[in-house]
Amino acid sequence: MISILLAEDDVELSRNMVEILELEGFAVTAVTSAEEAIEVSGQRHFDIALLDLLMSGMTGVEAISNLRQNQPFIAVIIITAYATVDTAVDAMKKGADSVITKPFKSQELIVTIRRSLTEKQLLKSRADLDPDLVYSALANPNRRKALRVLAIHKELKFMDLCRLVEIDDHTKFNFHLRQLKKAGLVMQNEKKIYILTNTGQFVLQHYNLSED
Repeated sequence: MISILLAEDDVELSRNMVEILELEGFAVTAVTSAEEAIEVSGQRHFDIALLDLLMSGMTGVEAISNLRQNQPFIAVIIITAYATVDTAVDAMKKGADSVITKPFKSQELIVTIRRSLTEKQLLKSRADLDPDLVYSALANPNRRKALRVLAIHKELKFMDLCRLVEIDDHTKFNFHLRQLKKAGLVMQNEKKIYILTNTGQFVLQHYNLSED
């Protein structure tokens, strides 16, 4: 059974969402704050988190990195009544898989949940993916940018890649590349030129790596 963590401080909306989700066959744990969501995520497994953007205390977006430390491949959907392009872009940059705007129809919620779950399942089904290593690699904006640059240019020498990612410290950048290689996302060919691995290409296609 798919397990959902819902963080919503509007009691009536939370109750309605729980009813909708349980009718669809999901197991739902509802809390009223991002802090509670983080605590519960450290105690048991969830497939997806639905987080209200604005709650007392920590926001839903601020909670994403903490949730992913506990569960690297949990899908995250941000719920907001104040959706703008900037809001959505910021949420996606911080690791949200989707943003859904209040008020929403029950079918819209279910479709968004199932799409996000399918994308995460694709990642987890790859035998050559180590979720912890991949998440650790993708958590750094310079590494995400390096992957995007390699996707555009296909193959690059170290200095060219360093220049395009805009890092002056070569030692620091070499460390980032080692982490990407360790996660199996990039490699060097026989000419020592950096390229994306098949795994790196797969992650770029299925993981949210929007520009920082």
